[in-house]
Amino acid sequence: MKIAVISRTPELYGNRRLQVAAQERGAEVTVIDPLASHEADFLRAFDAVLPRFGPIWQRPGGELLARMQAYGAVCLNTAESVALARDKPAALAIYRRRGLPIPESLSPLTPLDAAAIMQLPFGFPMLIKQDASAGGWGVHRVDDVAAAIALMTDLSAQGERYTLQAFIAEAAGRDVRAFVCNGYVIGAMLRIAASGEFRANVQLGARTEARVLQADESALVLEATASLGLVVAGVDLLQTAAGPLLLEVNAAPGFEALEAATGCDVAGEVLDLLISRTNGQNMSVNN
Repeated sequence: MKIAVISRTPELYGNRRLQVAAQERGAEVTVIDPLASHEADFLRAFDAVLPRFGPIWQRPGGELLARMQAYGAVCLNTAESVALARDKPAALAIYRRRGLPIPESLSPLTPLDAAAIMQLPFGFPMLIKQDASAGGWGVHRVDDVAAAIALMTDLSAQGERYTLQAFIAEAAGRDVRAFVCNGYVIGAMLRIAASGEFRANVQLGARTEARVLQADESALVLEATASLGLVVAGVDLLQTAAGPLLLEVNAAPGFEALEAATGCDVAGEVLDLLISRTNGQNMSVNN
């Protein structure tokens, strides 16, 4: 069985783990660059595909994923579901429609002026999150009107979309990352931000520890994943006295820290599901 992984960085931990796990299962994983040109015959040779490109490469990565879907490659997260997860205003609208608990958020089309900022249902400090944010990059904390206007103006001038979001001080630099595969939470960890840092991303020095989700957290994680049509996802939550808040659903989550913190075989779980679905499809076609 030939499996494509769409990624710009073959040497990433997750890609290497998938290659090893595939070999153990008699399959072959090839990392293909979404920015490269690929012949149709080359792409048609793959039985399945996993999207592992970052948000900054959403357009070429999404186009390549859609192309491979059209050629018949089995995928767990479709091009449509990945694009929806990366479209923050659209994803937030879905969460609101489903009544999922999220921090107060607004995605303006143009920079707000001082009067509009003062009318927001949340005050300072606040977060400004770029749509292409990942690993803590593109997530900014602003502490006053002048800083907010300056950052929005700068991002808009660059053609960047962004979301304003309430800063949840109660979380105290901690969040929970859960990994979902096929309707189950296969592992979760608590991330604790480095001293002086408000973002609890491992890339920014956060430490981690295994975490068993509470019933309300598991329910929120699974509903958020399903609401976007995803089968595999990394879901981030904040803990508050009133219950968990949904931060984000990641359609192509890394899992190095999660495997280290929990001992879960994330790569194996994902490949087992992908291989099972691919074999099932081939059997239905051949019969």
